Amino acid sequence: MSETKTVESPHLTVAQLADRWHTTPQAIYTARHRGKAPKGFKRGVKLLFPISQVEEFEAHGIAADRPSNRGTDPAHRPAEVSRPHRARVPAQRTVENPAA
Repeated sequence: MSETKTVESPHLTVAQLADRWHTTPQAIYTARHRGKAPKGFKRGVKLLFPISQVEEFEAHGIAADRPSNRGTDPAHRPAEVSRPHRARVPAQRTVENPAA
C-alpha cells in the first residue's frame, strides 16, 4: 500500500487566493492591476502569490484599517467653524406714486 504525500506549496494560485479572500479570481486580477494585492509572479501560465507575501499584505491591511465609527466619534470630528450670524433685515417695500 503506497501513501501519496501532498506537499503544501509555499505559494497560492489566483483561485486559492480568491477562495481565501471570499472573492472571485477576476477581482484578484483587478486588485493586482490596481496595486491593491500582494506581490505575485508568473510561473509559466500561472500567477502565484507567496504565502508570506499574502500574510504580510493582510497584516498590513488589518493594521491600517480604520474603525467604522470614526465619523461619529466626537474625538475624531473636525472642529466646527463658528460663523457670525447675519441679522435678517426685512425687505423694504417701495410705494409707487399714484399721482405720477
